[in-house]
Amino acid sequence: MSHDHRLPMAAPAGVYCERRAKRATSLGRPLVLFAGHAPARNYPTNPHRFRANSSYLYYGGPPVENAALLIEPGSDGQTGVTLIRPPAGPDDALWIGEPLADETLANAVDLPVASLAPPEGLTKLLNGRKAAGVVAPYPGTIRWAQQLSVEPANDDELLAIIAQRLIKDEYELVAMRRAAKVAGVAHLTAMAFTRPGKREADVAGAFRMMLESEQCDVSFTPIVTVRGEVLHGHGHPNTLQDGALLLVDAGAEEPGGYASDITRTFPVSGQWSEIQRQLYDTVERSLNAATAACVPGKRYRDVHDLSARVICEGLVEVDLLRGDPDDLLARRAHTLFYPHGVGHLIGLDAHDMEDFGDLAGYAPGRTRRPEFGNKYLRLDRDLEAGMCVTVEPGIYLVPAIWESKELTEPLADVVNRDKVDVLLRARFGGIRVEHTICVRDANGPEVLSEMVPTNADDVAGCVGKA
Repeated sequence: MSHDHRLPMAAPAGVYCERRAKRATSLGRPLVLFAGHAPARNYPTNPHRFRANSSYLYYGGPPVENAALLIEPGSDGQTGVTLIRPPAGPDDALWIGEPLADETLANAVDLPVASLAPPEGLTKLLNGRKAAGVVAPYPGTIRWAQQLSVEPANDDELLAIIAQRLIKDEYELVAMRRAAKVAGVAHLTAMAFTRPGKREADVAGAFRMMLESEQCDVSFTPIVTVRGEVLHGHGHPNTLQDGALLLVDAGAEEPGGYASDITRTFPVSGQWSEIQRQLYDTVERSLNAATAACVPGKRYRDVHDLSARVICEGLVEVDLLRGDPDDLLARRAHTLFYPHGVGHLIGLDAHDMEDFGDLAGYAPGRTRRPEFGNKYLRLDRDLEAGMCVTVEPGIYLVPAIWESKELTEPLADVVNRDKVDVLLRARFGGIRVEHTICVRDANGPEVLSEMVPTNADDVAGCVGKA
C-alpha cells in the first residue's frame, strides 16, 4: 500500500491492476473513469471537500481532482491503462503544499510512470474514437467528457462494473470494518452525550468529533432528530425533551472511501415508556430476523417481507393493528407504520452504486413493486457471499400518512385508529435500528456494526453517561 498520507489507498497496488485487467476483458471500447472535482460553495477557491467518484477509486484512481483513468479493451491492467492527472500549478506548493510526485501516484496504483499523462493527452489517446465514460456529476467534469465526446457507459458496460463491485474482497472488508468501528465509537459517544436539555446539534457535534479524531468523514449527512418519523430529516434545531426518542442515523467514511451506515434509537432520558419499549422490541426482533436471513441465495426482497411480517406481529401485540399477521402483510397494512425498504447496498458509498440507479440494486428482469411502501425497496437481488448490505426496519407515526384517505381507508378495518391518534397527538416520532452487514455463509452474516448494542436495556444504559 502507499504510505503517503495523501494517498489513502484501500488495497495494495496490485489489486487495482487485477481489477482493471478483469474489467478490460469484456470491454468493446475504451472506458474512461473520471475522478471529478470539488464543487464550489459559492466561488471556485472556496470549495466543498473533494471526494473522488467511487468507480474511479475502485479501479485504482488516486484521489486527485480532475483526474481520469483510461482503460483500453484487452488491457492487462498496466499496458493499455493511462492515469490522466493535471500538472501542478505554479502556486500550488504555496497554497496546498507540495504536489504528489508522479512516481508516488504510479506506485500506489501499479502503473509505470510512463502511463501518466496530462489532461490534453486524453484527447490524443482517444484519437477520435468513441469511448464510454463514468462521469462524476460535477460541471467541469461533465464539460470535459462532452468535449471528448465520451458517451455515458451503456447498461452492459455498467453491469460489468456492478458485477465486480458487488462482491467485496478482504481489502474492502478491512476498510469497511474500520468505517463501522469508527462509526460505532461515535454512536456510543453520541448516546453518552444525550440527556434532556441538550440539543440535537450537541449530539451531532459529538458524533462528528469522534470521526474527525479518526481522520474519517461522515458517509452521509447525519440524521440526529427527535422527529424520527421524518425519514431523511436534516438539520438539528430541536432541544431534547424528557420522554422523547432520539433517532441517530449516521455512518463513517474511512479515508479510502468505504462507508458504514448505522441507526440507533433511544430515549433521551435513558428510560423507555411502555409503548416505546414495546415498539422498540418489535423493531429489534425484525432487525434480528432479517439479519439472520441474509445468507447466500436468499432473495433480498424476501428479507424485506420477513422484516415486515415481524413488524405486523408486533403491531398486533400492542393493538395498533388487528388480524392475522400474514393477512396484514398481504394487504400491506405494515406500510402505514413501516413505509420504506429494509435496506440497500453499501460499500464505496453509503448507498453503494446508487449512481447507477436500479441497474445496481435490482437483478436483471426484476423491477420495483408499484405499491406504496414496497416501491421504496432499493435492493432486490439474490444475496451472495461477499455482498454488503444494510438491514434497517422501523416503526413510525407519520402524520402525512394518517392524513391520507387513499392510504388509510382501505385498511380502516384492521387499524386501531384511536390508539394511533393518541400516539400522533403525543408526537411519538419513529424508531429505526440498523446494521451494516456482510453476507458470509449459511450460518449467517458478519455484522460489522455489532459493537453498538441493539437490546433495549443495553441501549438505554448507554444514554447520558458522558
